[in-house]
Amino acid sequence: MKKDMCIDKKTVFVTGGTSDIGREIALTFAKNGWNILIHYNSNKKKAEEVSKVIKNLGCVCSIFKADFTSEKQIKLLIDEIEGFQIDSLINNAGTYIEGRHYRELGLEIINKTFMVNTFVPLLLSAALIDKMKRKGFGRIVNISSVAAKYGGSSYSVHYGASKRALEGITKSLAKDGAEYNVLVNTVRPGVIDTDFHRKFPKDMDKRIAMIPAKKMGTSLDIAEIVYYLGSEKNNYITNEIITVAGGE
Repeated sequence: MKKDMCIDKKTVFVTGGTSDIGREIALTFAKNGWNILIHYNSNKKKAEEVSKVIKNLGCVCSIFKADFTSEKQIKLLIDEIEGFQIDSLINNAGTYIEGRHYRELGLEIINKTFMVNTFVPLLLSAALIDKMKRKGFGRIVNISSVAAKYGGSSYSVHYGASKRALEGITKSLAKDGAEYNVLVNTVRPGVIDTDFHRKFPKDMDKRIAMIPAKKMGTSLDIAEIVYYLGSEKNNYITNEIITVAGGE
C-alpha cells in the first residue's frame, strides 16, 4: 500500500478509466469510499479531470499511463501497481481497432485487438491474484461485450472473438480463486450510450430497434452492477456472465 492511499479503505484499479464506462465505474467506487487507481492510454487531460472529480469526493486517486499494445509499457505498469494493495481489479480497457471484413484482417490488427482485450487482463490478473489470495479478499470483473454472445458481424469477428476469450479467462480465474474469497466475474454490456456507439449514427436507429427494451443502456447501468460484483457487497457470486443488454 503506497503511503498516499488510505489504509482503512479498499483500493480498486480500473483500466480504461477515461472511457465513459470506465469513468462511471471509477466514480461509483469513489462514491462508496474506495481508493481509486485509474489507467489511461493517451488522454492525460481527461484522466486528470476524472482524478480531480474523485478527489473532490474525498477519495484518493492515482493515474497510470500505459499503451496496452506495448509489451514494455505493460511490464512497467505491472511494476508500478505491485506497490499497491489492490482489492478489486476492473478490466475495462478495450479496443475495436479497425472495422474490416475478416477476409481482410491481418495479424497486426488481430494481435493488437487480443493484446488489449484479452492478454492484458490476464497479465494484470496474474500479477495481482496471489496477493488477493493471501489477504483472503479479492474481486476481478472483466468487461466483455454482447458481441461475445453473438460473435459480432463479419467486420468485428476479431473483436467478438477477443471478448469471448476474455470470458474464458474469467472461468479459469474464478475456479482458482473461489476458495480464497477471490471472486471473478464477467459483465457483458450491450448497446450503451457512449462515445463509442455515437460514432455510428447512421446505423444506430436500426440497431436500437433490435433491442427488446428499444433503448440504449447507460454507463451507470454498467457501473452499478460492476460495483456490486467488484466490491464487498458481492459475497458469493463468481464464475458468472452478467449481461446488461436490454433483453438481448
